[in-house]
Amino acid sequence: MRLQLTKSAVTWVSLCVLPGLGLWPSAAHALTISPVLVELSPARRVASITITNPGDRPLSFQTQVRAWRQPDGADAYADTDELFVVPPIAEIAAGGSQIFRVTTRTRPSAEEHAYRLIFEDVSELAAPATPAGESSINIRVNHDLPVFFAAPGKLHLQARLGPCANAAALPATTGCVRLDNEGSRYLRVKSLTLEGANWRKDINAGTRVLAGAWRQWTFDRPAQSTGSLRVRAETSDGPVTFEWPIPTR
Repeated sequence: MRLQLTKSAVTWVSLCVLPGLGLWPSAAHALTISPVLVELSPARRVASITITNPGDRPLSFQTQVRAWRQPDGADAYADTDELFVVPPIAEIAAGGSQIFRVTTRTRPSAEEHAYRLIFEDVSELAAPATPAGESSINIRVNHDLPVFFAAPGKLHLQARLGPCANAAALPATTGCVRLDNEGSRYLRVKSLTLEGANWRKDINAGTRVLAGAWRQWTFDRPAQSTGSLRVRAETSDGPVTFEWPIPTR
């Protein structure tokens, strides 16, 4: 069984199994990854990632690289050779650490390049000893890190909020807000708040919007909605707001 997470987490967990009683952890080995976000630039084309294994058995990781795009407001990934990772595979001894060097082979462009760097757990783990009548399984966890290669020169940051392009085609009870990243680097959206007359809605909008891309969020409009809708997004570049007259149906 494999799980994929977006930050450093448990690399493997041994679970005990008792008939009729389900699963629970019997042992766990946590590791640390630093940093969990890699930013390269024309002036800094090499970065280091350190993985530390505090457990009592070795762990092995194999690296994979994906180009990251957001066409039509959704994440899309593709194989790429634009990033180079050394070593591409490594075993980390119990109590030890391993440094992985990351560099880019591509030339800078007007917009930032985005990638996902995956550390796949390929460890050969023996099942731990369990009492009679019990069994165990190992869950492997892959670690998925964002990597950005900045555009040259001064960064241009610009976010624009507004109604979705397809808002008129949505049901009358559904609203839609879109954030366009018109800058040259990614934006991290921390939260999105909508307020109307005697009405407020907080949308769990935690995500990254890549340079030149957009994201949109739909929500249930209140039964009685008049006037205007005040929208506020908290981003890594500060707050972005707009006042949206609620369309009549």
